[in-house]
Amino acid sequence: MLQLFVPTSKVQKDRQIMRDTDARVAKYSRRGLVLNFIVAVSCLVFGDFFQNYQNLSIVLIVGLLLVTLLRAYYLFRFDTLYARAPARWRNQYFFASFLGAGWWAFILVSLTWLIGMRDETLIMWLYSVVFYSSVANVFAPYRRFLTTYLFIGQVPAALTAVFLFSVEGYLYGSIMLVFYTMLSHQAKVTSNTYWERLEANYALRERAKGLEFEQRSSKAAIELKNEFLVNLGQEFRSSLNDILGTLALVDDEQMSERHRELLLLASKAAERQLDLVNNVVDFSKITTKSLELEKVPFNLRRLLEKLVQDFALEAHQQGIELNYVFDQELPRRVEGDATRLGQIFGTLMTYAVKHSGMAQIFVEAVFHPGENESGELQLVISDASRTAHDEDTDERSDQNLRGIGLSICKGLAECMGGSVNLVENRESGKRIVINVQLDVVAYQDVGQQEQRLRGKRILLVDIPEVVALDLVDQLARWGMKSTRVYGHTQAIKQLKASAQSEQLEDLVLIYNKLDSFDGLVLSRSIATEPALSGLAQIIAMSLLQRDSDETKNHLHEYPQVSCIEKPIMHRKLYETLVHRLLSHDTSEALLAEEEDDGINPVAGRRVLLVEDQRVSQMVVSGMLKKLGCQVHVASNGKEALSAIGKEKFDLVLMDCDMPELDGIAATERIREAEADDGGRHLPIVAMTSFTADEDQDRCRAAGMDDHISKPLRYEALQGHLEQWLGKGR
Repeated sequence: MLQLFVPTSKVQKDRQIMRDTDARVAKYSRRGLVLNFIVAVSCLVFGDFFQNYQNLSIVLIVGLLLVTLLRAYYLFRFDTLYARAPARWRNQYFFASFLGAGWWAFILVSLTWLIGMRDETLIMWLYSVVFYSSVANVFAPYRRFLTTYLFIGQVPAALTAVFLFSVEGYLYGSIMLVFYTMLSHQAKVTSNTYWERLEANYALRERAKGLEFEQRSSKAAIELKNEFLVNLGQEFRSSLNDILGTLALVDDEQMSERHRELLLLASKAAERQLDLVNNVVDFSKITTKSLELEKVPFNLRRLLEKLVQDFALEAHQQGIELNYVFDQELPRRVEGDATRLGQIFGTLMTYAVKHSGMAQIFVEAVFHPGENESGELQLVISDASRTAHDEDTDERSDQNLRGIGLSICKGLAECMGGSVNLVENRESGKRIVINVQLDVVAYQDVGQQEQRLRGKRILLVDIPEVVALDLVDQLARWGMKSTRVYGHTQAIKQLKASAQSEQLEDLVLIYNKLDSFDGLVLSRSIATEPALSGLAQIIAMSLLQRDSDETKNHLHEYPQVSCIEKPIMHRKLYETLVHRLLSHDTSEALLAEEEDDGINPVAGRRVLLVEDQRVSQMVVSGMLKKLGCQVHVASNGKEALSAIGKEKFDLVLMDCDMPELDGIAATERIREAEADDGGRHLPIVAMTSFTADEDQDRCRAAGMDDHISKPLRYEALQGHLEQWLGKGR
């Protein structure tokens, strides 16, 4: 059979696109089918043609009815016929349409030839023009079919009009031929436009599908990578757990100084490996936006002071003076992720110490209150004396902090509703600005300890300007009167003048520089001056200077002298002032801070350790015994259940991944037994190498009270035990 349409492009071979196109043709063809029959019958029956040519009129009407029924068969049964064979339906309908166009042309030729260009003929010609104009748009996708269809329906009538050899015949025939030519051209343009539009849409859809497939593939690859990293991290943590745990148990009292140094280096190397593993896992979580932050209350000032103090030794070893200035209006307690905040600060402090071109680093903390008991903490790490409050010009903000650690810091800060920026200035150097959102639990309150030093006089010697301003404010809060001087000569002069006026200072605070022992020289001058020999002294020194033989000899020779580490921590300074000026034990100050370091709250407590790995059993047992705990070891969940049924324990350390009965299932059975017999709640702390949030959620859902990540660090284990076995529990 002659094919009037042959698909040549992907669009024309797409079954859904072709069905939509053919459905559109069938829809609009149905509308004109009945109308054509009504118009033709009206012209043939109600005019002079029927009276003069009755038999011919009946033949024309019957023929048109048959052709209409044939076309109606294909149109009204489109869904059924098309589903069987789309191409066959299309070809058969095309030939039925040709038959309809041919019969319509036969009607026009009969009217034109027999009665001329008047009455019924003119109506039929006018309707034909309108009809074929609409058909040209409907059948446009099939240009070859449409051109033939128009030729059959229009050209015979046009030629008949010409052969009438009349003016009207020539005129109408010529117009019909021109109209046919115009419709044929329009069909070509419309057909090209139609298929080009569909091809463009098809290309877009294919591109969208390709992008979606690439996205799914990329997502699957990322998930596979993340799963690999998590599993790899678990394996590394298990190994590092044994290494760090064993190193923590080594008794360094019987070791030489060289051996202690090597032990410290080994511990630091293992901790760096652990930090690297944690950074890789954190980076994976940040990139997939699956990181969830803890939200626990903590003492903000105490945390920040500890973070600064932890880096003092490293900075001093690099010859860098480290100082800090914390806003007095910092909230006392806030709620957020203290661990992540410490991770951000620690990484950026390491970066600052390594890349600082200056001899000093300042850390400033400011809290900007917000709405609904929340606010923004801003930490500024600067390698010059200027702070975030100083005016600054010609700044350049570098958003591209390089390295996986710095990228993680930026990601963590963004997860905490903040940001990390590196700002450079020609005059003031570099500044790292950290912003994070925190919820306020309680603001600072004025304690009774601040009244104990009221009226005491203190002389500050060689305190750096920015630190001095903050320190003077803090001393004033304690009720002390302070005077600042710089240099050996001015200090001696001020003290002698005060002694003569009988208003001698109660204490001298000397700030010793990193590159000298000038503080010891001044201290010796004061101690050997007869009028000043009984004056209490405090020297602020680096840890390296304090441990030197020269300093130790000086403190032994002059008992009125005390030494504190730089940077000067307010809490440590207060304790030393109380000890020196009031001759009181510093335990009272510690109680004021809600701490008691002299009592071990976990000593003598019975702990059940559930761990299947022999090396881990030895390591964790050693840590627990070092903390003073009584330890019972179980190798799996079944042994743990049996031990709990026979003995009473204060806490369970439960490994999650064990043979026979894992920690999750064992915990569920313990909680079920407690619910059945109404027994006391036994604290259960999970030990796991997996740090994903869903793993922690599984532990909590099973009934575990807390979790501690492997590798276990001695300090972290001690903190968890004190939390669950401390006073009041």
